[in-house]
Amino acid sequence: MRRFPLPALCACATCAVLLVGCQSPVAPVPPPPPVQQAQSLSFEIAGPSQIDINGLVTWEVFAFGGSGEYQYLWEVTRQAGQQIITTATERKLSLLITQADGDMSVKVTVTSGNQTRAESFDVRNCIVGC
Repeated sequence: MRRFPLPALCACATCAVLLVGCQSPVAPVPPPPPVQQAQSLSFEIAGPSQIDINGLVTWEVFAFGGSGEYQYLWEVTRQAGQQIITTATERKLSLLITQADGDMSVKVTVTSGNQTRAESFDVRNCIVGC
């Protein structure tokens, strides 16, 4: 059997091809962006906790955080338990208060996305004096 030695050039060319094939660049894949979590829903209420004169009284909600548009629900109850209003759905609540209304309890519920938070506070009617 006759042997044919491989030429050195041929062996290097084959080797070079293998090295180039092994070192082919791979495009880097950036990591996925971090998942943004909604901030906790919170709010503050501006308005009086004591009423001294007959007239229009306004409370306003300032909401923060959450994950979408804000929805509001106001519930106002007189001290004797008689409900004044339960369907106000705006950011502001304005009521005409008289002496006959007495003290009141106000509850506001704010919803944003899948988060809901409620807070209640009392309003003292001091129109005749406290």
